[in-house]
Amino acid sequence: MESLPSLVPLPAAAAIPADGPPCHRCVALCCRYYALEIDAPEDEDDFEQIKWYLIHGKSWVFVDDGDWFLQVEEDCRFLGPRNECQIYDKRPKICREYGMPEHLESPDEPLCDYFTRTDRHDLEFRTMDELDSYAKVTLARREAQRARRSAAASEAWARRKRARRAR
Repeated sequence: MESLPSLVPLPAAAAIPADGPPCHRCVALCCRYYALEIDAPEDEDDFEQIKWYLIHGKSWVFVDDGDWFLQVEEDCRFLGPRNECQIYDKRPKICREYGMPEHLESPDEPLCDYFTRTDRHDLEFRTMDELDSYAKVTLARREAQRARRSAAASEAWARRKRARRAR
């Protein structure tokens, strides 16, 4: 996978300058991909569908707080040669509001990628093998839970049946 250009590191407690964010120091990280929420896989067929995403060269999948996302590494068609937006005055609302503190409704929302570029996701899958390993463990755990629930339900029915007979 292609790596993004390196950035000048910010101090640990980077403050946004009074005149706005340091866009002039950014390499337009947020303009180099898009991420779409996808359904969390429930069974083997769902994991097979996600594998299809992963066979495409600029795609990968990540999980944050239980939510699954497909990320596609693709530059915005309006990103200029010096990382400037060529449609700045007409850019979509998501671009205007993305990650700026004055637009965040809660502290859980992400800041712009310039400030969070070192954050890691809960889970990341970039290859089918990575997903297969995770799926194998996850599906086995779910099957074991189903078997325990099934056994517990069978035992509960048997107790009820014995109790009815005893009356």
